[in-house]
Amino acid sequence: MRLQFFSVISVCMALLLPSVLVAQVFGTVNFDFDSDQLDAQAQQQILEIADSLKSVDTYKPTVIVGYTDAVGGSSYNDNLGLRRAQAVAEALRAAGVPVEKVGKTETRGKHDLLISVSTPERLNRRVTVGLEDILAACRTYREVPLSVSDVGEALQNDLVQRVKEASEYYGQLSINGGNGAAFQMAGAAREDCEQAVGFKRDSIRKVEYAQKCFCSSARMQVALGLIPAN
Repeated sequence: MRLQFFSVISVCMALLLPSVLVAQVFGTVNFDFDSDQLDAQAQQQILEIADSLKSVDTYKPTVIVGYTDAVGGSSYNDNLGLRRAQAVAEALRAAGVPVEKVGKTETRGKHDLLISVSTPERLNRRVTVGLEDILAACRTYREVPLSVSDVGEALQNDLVQRVKEASEYYGQLSINGGNGAAFQMAGAAREDCEQAVGFKRDSIRKVEYAQKCFCSSARMQVALGLIPAN
């Protein structure tokens, strides 16, 4: 009976707690078989992504990830995926995207197929351009990649959202209990993020507490099982 009660509580918590924030994806570029060359369709996709990147106000770094279909060996496809990502990064810079907005390139090779087939599939041969999720759990807040140049409206809005998120988790956990670690981290995240919001934008302390906010938010989500621990 006791186990059944806590199962019901867990279901209610899943319904009541806010959803996890996900990184924004600007677009996808597709490729021909065994190629890292940008065809006409890919060039158009590049222009659309470039327009989005040039207009967005964000402090988060972009990440450009290359993929392949399932044909061929892992090592070859890892290299092909990276070449595709690098081709997209170069094309974005050529399209006028500021260098600082064209982030790092990565490859997933033939992992994470969109279409689960072993044959050639164009939808699997792709590069995604998005914002890097810097919410990964950290050993120390100083690992969070923020600097004074990142302070602006986008960061402030994100901090406000994290205050709201942590407060909602804290409130639900205080009622339902059952996860002391998450409850403690929700309280820490709420406090750190509130302080970060309150500092003036030209204050170095704002960056410090923004880093603490990101770090404690990540630890809270790890404790809740929403993101994996690194």
